[in-house]
Amino acid sequence: MKFFPHFFLAAVALPVLLHSEAGPEADKDFSHSVTTDRKPWSKREFRNDPNDFQFAIVTDRTGGMRPGIFSGAVSKINEMQPEFVISVGDLIAGGGRLRDEKEIRRQWDEFNGFVEGFEMPFFYLPGNHDVSNAVMDRVWDEMYGVRYYSFVYKDVFFLCLNTQDGEGSRPFLGEPQIAWAQKELKKHPDVRWTMVFIHQPLWLTEEGGRNGEGRKGVLGNSVTGWPEMEVALAGRKHTVYAGHVHRYAKYERNKVNYYTLGTTGGGSALRGGSFGEFDHATWITMTDEGPRMMNLTLDGMLKEDVTTEAIQKFTRGLKFTENFRETFPFQDKVVSLLIENPLETTLAGRLSWLLPATDYWTVSPRRVSVELAPGEKKEIQFQVSHQGDVSTYFPLPRLSAHLHGEESGFHLEKGLYLPLDLTDHVKKYPASTRISAATEAPGIDGVLDEGFYQREPTITRLIPRKADGYSPVQTEAWLSYDEAFIYVGVRCSEPLVRDVLSEVLIRDGDLREDDSIEILFDTNRDQKSFHHFAVNPGGVLYDARERNAKWNSTAKVATSKGDNAWTVEMAIPLAEIQADPSSNKTWGFQMARHRPRLEERESYQWSPTFWYGNTLPTFFGKLELQ
Repeated sequence: MKFFPHFFLAAVALPVLLHSEAGPEADKDFSHSVTTDRKPWSKREFRNDPNDFQFAIVTDRTGGMRPGIFSGAVSKINEMQPEFVISVGDLIAGGGRLRDEKEIRRQWDEFNGFVEGFEMPFFYLPGNHDVSNAVMDRVWDEMYGVRYYSFVYKDVFFLCLNTQDGEGSRPFLGEPQIAWAQKELKKHPDVRWTMVFIHQPLWLTEEGGRNGEGRKGVLGNSVTGWPEMEVALAGRKHTVYAGHVHRYAKYERNKVNYYTLGTTGGGSALRGGSFGEFDHATWITMTDEGPRMMNLTLDGMLKEDVTTEAIQKFTRGLKFTENFRETFPFQDKVVSLLIENPLETTLAGRLSWLLPATDYWTVSPRRVSVELAPGEKKEIQFQVSHQGDVSTYFPLPRLSAHLHGEESGFHLEKGLYLPLDLTDHVKKYPASTRISAATEAPGIDGVLDEGFYQREPTITRLIPRKADGYSPVQTEAWLSYDEAFIYVGVRCSEPLVRDVLSEVLIRDGDLREDDSIEILFDTNRDQKSFHHFAVNPGGVLYDARERNAKWNSTAKVATSKGDNAWTVEMAIPLAEIQADPSSNKTWGFQMARHRPRLEERESYQWSPTFWYGNTLPTFFGKLELQ
């Protein structure tokens, strides 16, 4: 008897069965070479009860169908070798408005082609996408005979119901179906367990609460016939499985486990287990104590040929043929992607360019559908241009490749950035900004209310260190100077100021785990020496000459918090950072903001440093003093 290890996302597990202390050697099918009293194995018996069996449940494939997922599930489930597979409906796109019989049959022919791939029996169940009008009902009946049925396997009773018991989208069980189910249950009063399969979770519709789709039940507090079924099921050991809502959740009703399942290729935001949004097959081992259940997420079910030499060659080889170095301006450049299909199945999919939320970059064409027969090679070209100064290069456009092989279950998602050598580019074309002399010195109180702060900010945009996206919040900085000081004021917008972290209380402490602003100056632009300042919302200062934090300045620092931002204001003596604006008006400069939220733990910079930290002067931008 096969029994697969449970190492995937757990849904429920009944208490572990008790075992005798006889150990493996009590089994007549087991022999060994060990002659000592002590044995190099545990005392558990083999799990080979012939009444224990495994089966798999697949769930919604449609309602926003994503090609390649269901067919991939078929091949993966085959490797697990359950005794059979059962569904909870929504197998074709269908829908109540579809009355074109030819199209309905075409969709069923496509789905049945997937079913033919199963190496074990597959049990159908109708969903609202499958039977929602008279034409669809008739086609179902011609293909599958009945819309609700039951069967018994190894003394377990399976009750497969039709929650679309009538034309239209209303979820309910009609009186004839309820009467039939009641009779079927009475025929099998002593089975060891009853498994109930329905498409729509009728208990949620009856309750009128919110279902997994985040909207009210289809018919709030409506009559569905489900209470009559609960009465008929009362007193029997049973479990209920439903689909439809595309979100996994475990419920308990009448001390019985009810489940809504996720998706097997249907529409989903795929936000993960906490949201119940994942593609999966539900794996059930039937025991005398009841079903033991695991959800096998499809991205966790890896076949033995999950990657082959051909696939590795394909994924590594999917790259642009060009590599532009130190290029400015970037106009009317041709970018080529060479794709060669090494698989024994047709590859199809789409290439889509994701552009920054600005008008600086243009790409043509933006989207391309691709299809490659086995062994076919194609070169796809795009024309790319940029309008603007070099500081607006980042983030770069990214090509998103989605390719799948329907027959093999192969699926590839890969992002390719525009092939521009960023590290050399930033060094040759550094970010640049200008500052003017102050007409009057601002008061260093942390409140940015002087006229100086009514001017346009010196810096309005920070980006992630790798230059691969945007900061989710605004950071604005104003810089000015006079004969004695460089002045810095920074406003850090923050939707929830209560979340701002300011735990370091000692000067020159490690502020990287706090919200903080970093300012760095290379005043002689030797790309070696620099002065480093950082401040957290509590006004704690870190200052260092290069990496020597024992050096202390006499910088004045103040901070404040408002309703939707925290601010910092600084006055740094020019002499202490070896700056003389009368003789040197171009400095190396870097600014960064740390925002250590759990969901991101990200740092944002004015001049990107990619894989390096903030303290590498070769990546500093330019500060021009006017």
